[in-house]
Amino acid sequence: MRKMGIVAVLLAGVAVVLVLFGQISLVGQGNWPSRFQSNGERIYFTASSASGDAINPRGGNTHMGMMSNSGCASCHGADRLGRRLMPNFWTSAPPLTAVALFGEHDDDGHGDHDAYSDESLRRAITEGIDAGGAPLDRAMPRWSMSEADLADVIAFLKSPIPD
Repeated sequence: MRKMGIVAVLLAGVAVVLVLFGQISLVGQGNWPSRFQSNGERIYFTASSASGDAINPRGGNTHMGMMSNSGCASCHGADRLGRRLMPNFWTSAPPLTAVALFGEHDDDGHGDHDAYSDESLRRAITEGIDAGGAPLDRAMPRWSMSEADLADVIAFLKSPIPD
């Protein structure tokens, strides 16, 4: 019993150090834009459409319970550069920048898959299949939304990240 207590304290200490050094961030809206520039950006941050149409996650892991009405930004970050996931801080969500998704990336830490097309990114978001046809991690939810909302999210992910 004492060993389990020591392990719990050590894990909590590691989590605190990672937060302090900016390696993980807690779910929050502090670094969200004050106004969304597009419906795709709104969906990325809030998992809600300007039209009011339903956007629902399927699957995912325990992190999904911590999302508190947020979308992709909860795991991939407000800056789309990816971040460590809580409570599994040893796991990181990959970046969702235009370069990471649509550019060439053989050895950049974003995986060993082909560059995405609009259609393969649609499949990744809704079915959990990467551009090369391999399944994405189980932690990645499969999203259900209208075709118009999906097109808006893809357009947002193709856009440059503002300075």
